[in-house]
Amino acid sequence: MKNMRFFFLLGLLLCSMAHVHAQASLSFQGALQKASGANFDDGEYAMTFRLYDTETGGSAVWSETQDAVDVLGGVFNTLLGKVNPLNAAFDKTYFLGISVNYGVEMVPRIRLTASPYSLSLIGQNNIFPSTGPVGAGTATPDDNALMHVKKEGGTGRMLTEGSDTSMVTLQKGGQSSGIFYDGSKITISNLDLNITGNVAIPAGQTVKYGQLSDWRLVDMDDFSTGNDGWVCHGAWNSTSTTPFERFSPGTPLSEGYILRPTSSPGDALKKQFDLTGIPHTMVKVVFTYHLFDTWLNETGFAGFATRSNPFDSSNQSNGIFQVGWFWERGDGINHLRGAGYTAFFDAGGATNGFAQDYNIRDEMIAQCTDDKFWVIFGSTLDESPSNESFGISNIQIWVK
Repeated sequence: MKNMRFFFLLGLLLCSMAHVHAQASLSFQGALQKASGANFDDGEYAMTFRLYDTETGGSAVWSETQDAVDVLGGVFNTLLGKVNPLNAAFDKTYFLGISVNYGVEMVPRIRLTASPYSLSLIGQNNIFPSTGPVGAGTATPDDNALMHVKKEGGTGRMLTEGSDTSMVTLQKGGQSSGIFYDGSKITISNLDLNITGNVAIPAGQTVKYGQLSDWRLVDMDDFSTGNDGWVCHGAWNSTSTTPFERFSPGTPLSEGYILRPTSSPGDALKKQFDLTGIPHTMVKVVFTYHLFDTWLNETGFAGFATRSNPFDSSNQSNGIFQVGWFWERGDGINHLRGAGYTAFFDAGGATNGFAQDYNIRDEMIAQCTDDKFWVIFGSTLDESPSNESFGISNIQIWVK
């Protein structure tokens, strides 16, 4: 257009950011004059705006056409990016080309300039030349951080995105470590972990050393608030319910609260555990077994069962109670001597034989892929619990 000319009247101002795509829009003001120097007639004009990273030549990195830009007294105001999102990085110098009513682009292109304060953000090679921490979501970033991301009333987030792998590299001197995410797992390379707090692993997850899964704790019964689902039966192969008690003897040798049958000799304590949703091929039960008073040629035992009714001795198919732990006292010594004496019970004002608590901390392991299984504890005692008895405490279920 030989009969018009354009001159840049006011500076460009970066004034807003789109909420979803974080793309900039630019408020732009300019003036149009004819070749005679007179202003353009008032009215609406189609204007095409193109953004280049070169002063001449090259291809536009962004463009849009606005069909009706108001011109009054030769002056126009518009917002670049309202037709096509302005997604340039603005990490370099750009030049704006303009054409009116689909004509030839005017020359020279307009170099976009920055306000003096914005120069502290652009810098060179995308390095912030200003000093002090940078805040995202906060005007007062923590002095201990170079980057402080804050979200009021929500979760602070930082996003690292890649087409195949996202990674964060940590470096000190010539040593470096990387945290990688490939869409299915996180891998940490060249890093020794020093954890000062707790590590929480949700149910169903696995800890591995190399390709071998390690034992992981999935349940624990310490009876601190109740019986934790344990019941008592008249024998390992009985379905009758019998009484039992929970008590704290007040000694660290008991490892907390104890469950003890109180009805008759041969009573068995049992509980069904449910590992649904927790992958496993083996189960380990860690426990403390307590022997009270005069055991002689008598045994304590524990084991697993996977049948819904492990006490039905008429059916000897797989799933029946299998002994996994066995202990026998047969050395001719009438009293088992523990590492301490504490009066647990008092009968008629005299401390009876329960004053001696012999503790055995042990474990039993079974191959088990069933989600539900029973753990059973019993004995072959032949005297009433007022004379001979057993108890259990601090039950832990481990799987791998």
